Amino acid sequence: MNNRFFRVYRAESGDRHFLAKISAFLADRPGSLAELAGIFKQYSINIIFFSYDRSLHPNRVLLEVRSSTDTELSQVYNVLSTHNLLDSGLKADTSALGVLDTRSILKIEVRLEHKPGTLGDFALLLAQHDANVMHMEYNEEISDTSAKISLFTQDPDEVDKLLKDINAHGYYYSIIFKGAGNKEIEDVIGLNLTERFFFKLKSLLKTEDISRLKKLIASSQKMTGTLMKFSNEAGKHYEEGNIITNVLTFASVSLMNTGTNFSYRRMPLLTFNNVIFHAFRMPTGGNIYILQGSEDMVMIDSSYGLYYEDVKSMLRENGLDPSLVGRIYLTHADADHSGLSGYFAGEFGSQVYLHKDARGIIDHENRAWGSGSPISDLNHYFTVLVNEFTKLSIPGNWIEYRTDSIPHESGFMLIDKFTFCGQTYNILESLGGHTPGQVFIFSYDSGLIFTGDYLLNIESLGPEERNILNYPKYMMTSTNVNSLLFRREMEMLKEFIGRLDRELGNSGKDAIVVPGHGDYYSYRTVFNNPVS
Repeated sequence: MNNRFFRVYRAESGDRHFLAKISAFLADRPGSLAELAGIFKQYSINIIFFSYDRSLHPNRVLLEVRSSTDTELSQVYNVLSTHNLLDSGLKADTSALGVLDTRSILKIEVRLEHKPGTLGDFALLLAQHDANVMHMEYNEEISDTSAKISLFTQDPDEVDKLLKDINAHGYYYSIIFKGAGNKEIEDVIGLNLTERFFFKLKSLLKTEDISRLKKLIASSQKMTGTLMKFSNEAGKHYEEGNIITNVLTFASVSLMNTGTNFSYRRMPLLTFNNVIFHAFRMPTGGNIYILQGSEDMVMIDSSYGLYYEDVKSMLRENGLDPSLVGRIYLTHADADHSGLSGYFAGEFGSQVYLHKDARGIIDHENRAWGSGSPISDLNHYFTVLVNEFTKLSIPGNWIEYRTDSIPHESGFMLIDKFTFCGQTYNILESLGGHTPGQVFIFSYDSGLIFTGDYLLNIESLGPEERNILNYPKYMMTSTNVNSLLFRREMEMLKEFIGRLDRELGNSGKDAIVVPGHGDYYSYRTVFNNPVS
């Protein structure tokens, strides 16, 4: 009778009884719990511990029971075995979309008399209302009369009928919540990955179109499988903060904004002698900047790879020929800034430039590679996921900045420069606070300074954009591999831009901060209304 799913112990106390620890496996449907509890009721065996969490394993129930003799336990063992309830081979479907309406969710604490059959009777009552238990905890040692149960019904109206029936049968209960709201839904234990994803999308997209949401979820099955694989690898990091659903939502929202749903914001044109500066904000991800000359163009930073076809159309809509993008200079290797560079290189032969430290980041798929960051593993999981979901493409033959390392007045090292239509653009090496291999690009000729993820114009970002930018924080304690160093670099940049602006002011020009997200702005905006 003893095996890893059914173990019997003789009690050490003065009372003569036997204990059994059991792992039972049930179909994830209303009535399964009632059927299981009914077996123990039939043999007058008292359940003293019960634990079920549908989100962890929709079929596994953990129980501890007490019996006066081991004969009854042996009989129960035979019944459970005959009905294959001790068979862990039952495939766990953690992606079933069973809960579609938060109004159908109920969490209660109910008082159950401490004797054999009580749980079975209550479970039968739930089954009569087609209620499926998502989570249940009962522990005799904590409270021998109290059980906490989360459940959902197929029809939201059935919740009220169930409560009336519970009351009519004389059970004492308290409602923890009924019809979980947007905030409460995060606290609902028992919702599986797909259901959490569903409700997050529903909230983010502000839609009641269930068929549309189901279609989007169906198109995300590959992502779901990949996430589950990484979930197993990342261990406890994925158990906190609903990380999986946040990353799934972020990826799906990006995918949903491609093709006919693609939209962008074009910022005002700027002209510097014979160079026209174009700035585009993507639906998600980083901005794309274009320096347009009479014969060719330079791109500074590219957004996610999944926007490639849309970006080509966007450029053509604005009178720009994508085949004329001869060079692409990247501030850093994060997917939202480098992701579509490889597609331009593959189709048009564009040359792509990156800092040498980006090679380790790309080869090891870890945006913290070489930084010594204590959250390097988390950065690895984040990098792999985002790269895959956003279809990152960086060409294998990208060109390294020279890294001459000449001290510069800014406090950073001047490592390289390039010219375009008679203008010189200098490349400063960051100290690595955000990610190794970050650079800043500036020009005394135009006054533009490209800062990547430093000195963002937060006020220009809408609530949804801010939410999307915060997704990495669900996986990491910070989006920066070294936050203290990052803050130091911010101050160094502000001081340098101030000096640059004063110098440019002598010739009637401004220092213009061009961040990776949000609108560009003049230094005087920073000085009068600081942003960071």
